[in-house]
Amino acid sequence: MKRICLFSLFLLSVLAGAVSCGGDGGSRTDDDTLRPLYETRHAQRFALLTDDRGPVLRVMNPWQGADSVAYDYRLVADTAVVLRPGEIRWPIRSAVCMSSTHVAFLDAVGRADAVKGVSGLDFITNPAVHAAGAKEVGYDNNLDYETIVALRPDVVFMYGLTGENAAAAKLRQLGVPVVYISDYLENDPLGRAEWIVPFGLLAGRMEQAVERFMHTENEYNTLGERVASQVGKRPGVMLNAPYKDVWYLPGDRSYMVRLLEDAGGDYLGKGEDTDVSRPVSAEKALLMMAEADFWLGPGMAQNMAQLKADNRRFADLPVVRRGDVYNNNARTTPTGGSDFWESGAVRPDVVLADLVRILHPELLPDHELYYFRKLE
Repeated sequence: MKRICLFSLFLLSVLAGAVSCGGDGGSRTDDDTLRPLYETRHAQRFALLTDDRGPVLRVMNPWQGADSVAYDYRLVADTAVVLRPGEIRWPIRSAVCMSSTHVAFLDAVGRADAVKGVSGLDFITNPAVHAAGAKEVGYDNNLDYETIVALRPDVVFMYGLTGENAAAAKLRQLGVPVVYISDYLENDPLGRAEWIVPFGLLAGRMEQAVERFMHTENEYNTLGERVASQVGKRPGVMLNAPYKDVWYLPGDRSYMVRLLEDAGGDYLGKGEDTDVSRPVSAEKALLMMAEADFWLGPGMAQNMAQLKADNRRFADLPVVRRGDVYNNNARTTPTGGSDFWESGAVRPDVVLADLVRILHPELLPDHELYYFRKLE
């Protein structure tokens, strides 16, 4: 269960010859001067380094399909100095978050108050962010640059999908520092959760972040090892729901499948050694569904009546007739934002406990579901 990935030292030697700087987002740092500040245990897309000038956050391959791309962000403690490209005022006092997980990581290190702007504010479940009056900054290529500049953030946390985010270049031109965050590309649940450490560093609370992550890792591995030693038969599980008659099934190396396997489930959509979702016809997926013991994450469904109304064929499925359908929308906003996709990234141990309670209730009879709920 424990997979300790202490690869930073090796990574340093490889990066020196193999990594190119991704655009002008981060100043390239001479690897000969750098030494590890923190040894990553599961995450594969960041490294924390340091030298005589101070810490450097290195983000590697920050979008799908990226190869040998890296951004270096040097943290500058001098509040009077004029920042150069790739430098971040540190510790950060204010931030704009383009993803709900960025909010969750800052909250996890006690700095939800630093969140001054959010993309998709109505979908954020964290009450502290709303109470503090965080501003909506727009979406994707329709960002409200005027609002972002007026907020004067120390950093905008950005993500890329299939390439350089066009908004990042525009923000840099406006003098707003940007940091790519690629937590969502980590397929190991603990690798995704480990991104709390760079957020802790940026917020000036790295020790607290490492301590919390180590607790999460211990809780996750302890439960996972218990499942592996005590579970015999693994129930068949189907994931997701069709969209316009196409069912998108995650690949075998995806985040959700890893959670499911660690919880003692048998993913019925397995067979593709990838971390990318693939389209499957609704007819083929329904054949798989006929064998399902459990159905998890059935789209936006709030109850069984809505599920059956969405597709009349669902009503005849054995898993639906038995009522073994669970959705990850136990904690939502009125507009449909789900805390599963927010704080769930920071708390994979709780997500795992939910899944174990669903699939093997005898192992955790006292656990109350936190992110998931049974559809009634």
